[in-house]
Amino acid sequence: MAHVIFDCDGVLVDSEPLSMQADSEILASVGVIISPEDAHRRFVGKTFAAMIEEVSREFGVSLPADSSARKDARLLELYEAALKPVDGVADALAALMPRGMSIASNSPATRVAAALRITGLSDFFGGRIVSFEHVAAGKPEPDVFIEAARRAGHTPQDCIAIEDSVTGATAARRAGCLVLGFTGTYPQPDEQARALLAAGAATAFSNMRDLPSLIAENNPLT
Repeated sequence: MAHVIFDCDGVLVDSEPLSMQADSEILASVGVIISPEDAHRRFVGKTFAAMIEEVSREFGVSLPADSSARKDARLLELYEAALKPVDGVADALAALMPRGMSIASNSPATRVAAALRITGLSDFFGGRIVSFEHVAAGKPEPDVFIEAARRAGHTPQDCIAIEDSVTGATAARRAGCLVLGFTGTYPQPDEQARALLAAGAATAFSNMRDLPSLIAENNPLT
């Protein structure tokens, strides 16, 4: 029976608009004006450090050393006020519980844990969270998926990864996981579906309630 490894942001919780709002506010403080929509298009799925490196190179600015801590604090404020689970995800997770599930994320583990707590999803994962902090390199490198599989007692080839970003889908495929691409939190789901398929996803879907049947159809274990 395949183990299922979920990304968190944009897959379990609808956090990307809040994250992009926090990023836009921090960048604006150093004179870089990027709308939340443009930030979503450019940076979703990447680590905060990767975003800062790209922005610093492009705009020739240096962000304060405490920018990551400021991002975490601001985002937790937004989470407490407005974070919601992805529609239908609780039902999907309940159906998948017998398989066992983990999280592989480019967000800090404390932020993932807070997101699960706020949205009532913690019990589905039992603390099985791997973040970029636990490995040598975050997505698009495969490390978080390899480590999540290892901790669960599986090989990556025995795992199905649920990802919404090209960065994450690329990482999961590099690890050897079968990837199902989720587009339900994207403003242009058809465009994102094409991008995820090009990145190696076996299929793309937009309704989280369809996930249990898709996993049954795409089980990598014989």
